[in-house]
Amino acid sequence: MLDIVQISEHWNEDEPKLNKLGAEVSSFLRKGLFTKELHPEISYRTKEIQSLIKKIQKKQKTKEYGYNDLRDKLGIRIICPFISDLDIVDSFLKENFIIRKEEKKKEKIDFNKLDYQSNHYDVSVKEEIIAFDKDFIFEIQVRTMNQHAWANSAHILYYKQDIELPDEMKHRIYRLLSLYELADEEFTKVNDYLKGKKDDLIYNLLRRLEGKLYKYAETDFDREISINNLTILLSFFTENEKNEINENIELFIINNDAKIQHIFNDNRSRYAEIPLLTQPEIFIIWYGLEKYPFSITDNWDSFFDEDELEIVQNLWC
Repeated sequence: MLDIVQISEHWNEDEPKLNKLGAEVSSFLRKGLFTKELHPEISYRTKEIQSLIKKIQKKQKTKEYGYNDLRDKLGIRIICPFISDLDIVDSFLKENFIIRKEEKKKEKIDFNKLDYQSNHYDVSVKEEIIAFDKDFIFEIQVRTMNQHAWANSAHILYYKQDIELPDEMKHRIYRLLSLYELADEEFTKVNDYLKGKKDDLIYNLLRRLEGKLYKYAETDFDREISINNLTILLSFFTENEKNEINENIELFIINNDAKIQHIFNDNRSRYAEIPLLTQPEIFIIWYGLEKYPFSITDNWDSFFDEDELEIVQNLWC
C-alpha cells in the first residue's frame, strides 16, 4: 500500500535541497562547458509530487519500488546545437561526475520505433567538486536541439506507443522522425563546412573565436555586432597583417591564456561598462594592440568611441 502522506512529507523535506543542488549543478555545468568552448542550453527541474507518486504506483505494478528508488527526482537537461557537441559533453560528465548508469537511446532504438533520442546518465556528485551526498542519484539528459524538438512533439503525438495507430499514420510519424534526424546530420555537415571555409575571413575568424569567448567571458554575444565590428577592424590592416592575424590569433590566445583569464575574472562585473569584453572581436583588438598598435590607434576614432579604446588598452597593458 502506497503511503502518500509519508511520501509527501519526504518530498517537502527533500525538494528545497534538490532545487539548490539543481542550481549548483547547472552552474557548474555551464561554467565547465564554457571552458570546452560550448554554450549549450542548461536547465533543471524537480519532479512534481503528483508525477512522483504516479511513477511509484506504476512501477509497483511490476516490482517492489519505493520513494528512495526514484532516480529522476532531480533532472538536468543539456541541449546542444550539434551532434558533435554530445561527445564533448559525454567526456565532461564522465570526468566530473560518478556515472551510475548510461543510456544512449539512439543506439538502442529500432528503426520503426517512435521513442525520443537522447543520452541519459544516472549520476551522483563527486563530493570534492560539489558538496552533496555522493550516494544520491539524479538524472542528466543530453540532446541536440532537433532531438529535443522531436521529443516534445512525440510526447504529444504518440506517447510511449501505448496507442495502436494505423499504418498510414505511423508512416507519417516515421517521416517526421526522419526529418529531425536528417536536420541534425545536415546542420552538422553545414557547420563543419563553414568552420573549414577559408575564403571568408570574417566568418572564419568569428567561428574560431566564439568558443574562446564562451571560455573566458562565460556568456553569449551579439553576432550582428561582431560582423559589423570585424568588417571595420579588418579594414585597419594590410593584407599581410590580416593573413598573419588569421594564422596566429589562436596561438596568441593560447600564449596569453593566463593574462586573458585574469582580465575577464577581474572585470566580469563591468560587462555593461565594457561591451567589447563580451564580443569575440576583443581578441583581434588585443592582437592588434600587441602587434600593430598604430593600425588600431590611427584608425579607431573614425569608427569607434575613443574612450572605449582607452579602457581596452588599459586592460591589456
